[in-house]
Amino acid sequence: MEILENCDGLPLAIKVIGGLLSTRYPSEHEWKSVLNKPAWSLTGLPPELDNRLYLSYEDLSPQLKQCFLYCSLFPKGEELVHGLVTQMWIGEGFIQPPGGSTNSLQEYEFEEMATEYYQELIKRNLIEPTKEYSLTGYRCTMHDVVCTFAEHMAREESLVVVVGREQAATGMHVRRLCIEQTVSVLDWGILQRRESLRTLIINSRVNFHLPDDSLSSFSSLRVLYILSADSNRLVPSLSMLKHLRYLHWEDTDISRLPDDIQKMKFLLYISLVNYKKLCYLPGSIIKLVHLRSLNIRGSNVSVMPKGFSVLTNLRSLYGFPVHVDMDASNSWCSLQELEPLSQLRDLTLYGLEKVHDSRMAEKAMISSKRHLGYLELNYSASGHAIGTGGAEAEQQQQQSVTEEVLEKLCPPTCLENLGVIGGYIGCRLPDWMCAPGSAEFKSIRYLELENLPCCTQLPDGLCCLPSLELLDVTDAPAIKRIGPQFQASSSVAAGELYLDGLREWEEWEWNDCEEHNEVKTAIAMPCLETLQINNCKLSCLPPGLASSKRHNLRKLNLYELSNLTHVENIPSVVKLDVFDCPELKRISGLAMLQKIRITCCPNLEVLEGVPALDSLRLEDATMDTLPEYLRAVHPRYLELYCNKKLHESSLSPRSSEWKKISHIGKRDINCIEDSDTSSDGYSEED
Repeated sequence: MEILENCDGLPLAIKVIGGLLSTRYPSEHEWKSVLNKPAWSLTGLPPELDNRLYLSYEDLSPQLKQCFLYCSLFPKGEELVHGLVTQMWIGEGFIQPPGGSTNSLQEYEFEEMATEYYQELIKRNLIEPTKEYSLTGYRCTMHDVVCTFAEHMAREESLVVVVGREQAATGMHVRRLCIEQTVSVLDWGILQRRESLRTLIINSRVNFHLPDDSLSSFSSLRVLYILSADSNRLVPSLSMLKHLRYLHWEDTDISRLPDDIQKMKFLLYISLVNYKKLCYLPGSIIKLVHLRSLNIRGSNVSVMPKGFSVLTNLRSLYGFPVHVDMDASNSWCSLQELEPLSQLRDLTLYGLEKVHDSRMAEKAMISSKRHLGYLELNYSASGHAIGTGGAEAEQQQQQSVTEEVLEKLCPPTCLENLGVIGGYIGCRLPDWMCAPGSAEFKSIRYLELENLPCCTQLPDGLCCLPSLELLDVTDAPAIKRIGPQFQASSSVAAGELYLDGLREWEEWEWNDCEEHNEVKTAIAMPCLETLQINNCKLSCLPPGLASSKRHNLRKLNLYELSNLTHVENIPSVVKLDVFDCPELKRISGLAMLQKIRITCCPNLEVLEGVPALDSLRLEDATMDTLPEYLRAVHPRYLELYCNKKLHESSLSPRSSEWKKISHIGKRDINCIEDSDTSSDGYSEED
């Protein structure tokens, strides 16, 4: 209580100090040691240096302080991407082996230590995961106040140049410089004077005047990040950055990398994202023996240099294009050159529809990569030539080969994150996804299946993966029924289930039984917290969701369910969002429901059995009158979006419409035509 009092009721201070306390053993002695720190009463600090933030900052290790302050290079409001930030830390040299030993640097897991630091900053609430990545923390933001604090503490070495402060780039002796998107174009000549820079981040257009404008003056540079800059002329001088560890070029007009890139022998990370003009990588890239990560997602690179398999230190490989030329004399590498890359943690493959022989997939030895945590298997829907009519036999053969290839791409059981994306044309998913084989994958936490045009059923036991936290199935139009084996009764950890675009799905069989011969049985998916169903033909939800034992299902989103008639008796749901369900007539028996949004459900007649309802949002521009069920509910707050005529009558105390809602204490009535809020979607709300 004394610590709480010192936080003066400020939410940010409470969160930051709470984060600090979470690193301490919960004892009176440990908490008093925090309470007695002199930073609580430190005087003379500038206003942006809140004592509570300073206290949390001082509690960090020297290495973690460096990493935290480095985050101030990203302008306020910009997301911090886990892989990008941690690789920059490593490139700057903030992550070092214990004891400072330089031996076995290749084997040292810099990325794992950097991830620990990243998670520590999250734990201390100095950075916070975005809502979309609340489970993984892959993307985070930094509170403006925390960012201001970090900028001040790093002011001697770091500078962010924003609109109106362009001239700041000409002064100050800084080692880390970020040029944010500015109104004016920055002269390259100004930047070239900063010869001591170790990090240069350019998010703005740059003016090149002289023929010799180049990177040659940045001899100390460790980290180079260029986004959307007219930077093609910098390519010839890139190989002069002898000490560069991290290179990131994104959305640029560059069509090539220097042929002598092997001169950058200390390069650890190369990220060439959305390089639309980049069609090949120089053969000399295979001489970068220290390379730990290569990202060519979004480029037009269709083949990799032959001999790529020598890069055995690679931990991450994003966007590897599958090549299937069987001619051994060619100068490009094939899928089997992945076999020696035993250190891979993250791998994404593109163009798997090109593989016509499952033996090639088998030679990649994906299952033997005992460190692999993330695997994404991408198919190009446009790459398939599925026949019709007379080509039916050819189509079946193609589907059979596609299924065999995916079977041979079986990942190791240590995998945590799996995605099959883009247009897998098989009629069935591989055996390793089905029970009992799927139970071997005890570490999978996130599973995404996207665009399965021919798949007729989901694998039995998919939700039996013991560590599964999120399952997302998107665009599987051939599935008409999901049987009870899919969600088989177990203690599976799946907290979020998204079933979107199963357009022909009509039946969901769920054989939960709370008591059988007076013996109580476990419910299926007991840890389910969020369920979203979008665009299908279900007429009702399975009774298994209504079990009295189901305590964790808090959020239910139902979008574009053309045949759904009722939502009833799901005891634990706190938040319900229904959108474009034209046959929905009844919502009842949701005893814990606090927040509901009803959008474009014109035939809804009954809303009852919701005693805890606090907030109701109703959106429909086609309503002529307010629904009668509003008389029977008593939320604290009503938010209404309707057409102009109904808007006017709902505001008039003499009208029959006003009488339907007059008992609700707080009302916000909006005309859709005049409002920025529209009812054309179902974006997630806070």
